[in-house]
Amino acid sequence: MRTKRAKITWFLVGLNVLYFLLEILLGGSDNINTIYTLGALVPQVVVQGEVWRLLTANFLHYSWLHLFVNMIGLYFLGRLVELKFGVFRYLIIYFVSGLGAMAAFTYFAITTNDTDYILLGASGAIMGLVGSITALFLQNFWQERSRIATRRLQFILLSIGLQFVFDFFIPEVSFLSHLFGLIIGFFVGLILLILSNL
Repeated sequence: MRTKRAKITWFLVGLNVLYFLLEILLGGSDNINTIYTLGALVPQVVVQGEVWRLLTANFLHYSWLHLFVNMIGLYFLGRLVELKFGVFRYLIIYFVSGLGAMAAFTYFAITTNDTDYILLGASGAIMGLVGSITALFLQNFWQERSRIATRRLQFILLSIGLQFVFDFFIPEVSFLSHLFGLIIGFFVGLILLILSNL
């Protein structure tokens, strides 16, 4: 049952890998022209009408290491969210978090007039999965108040804290897109959990 439910996670991992291979074939993942052509997020270009970049940027990666780290996160977190929320709600969390993080980052960049960015990667969507798991563990804690529910909630909060410490020390990592993805994923997950209990 678990393997069957994880099919969407494998599909998303495969889609990211295929898109990365396309980057390599068209000039390399570190080639600015290539990643721009394939849809990297450039805030000024998005507000000029190329809103499709809010989606495509989620499937682009700078390097094999960037791809590998994100796909490991997607594999483990995605399987858990797929199992706990179901396929349809999982896809809602993933894509709303990814699109929302890119859109929020664009809005922030434009309003602060700090637009010297080119953003790409699945980490906003993946942090959305973290947010939804946080909502789930918070619900479990609220309902059960058990030791295991408390430990799960403490673990996910510690993991989030460590992630943001990591973001702070690695300038190439977008702290804001991670934060936006996390917040969006938390509230989307919370809403879906509330609706499932009605």
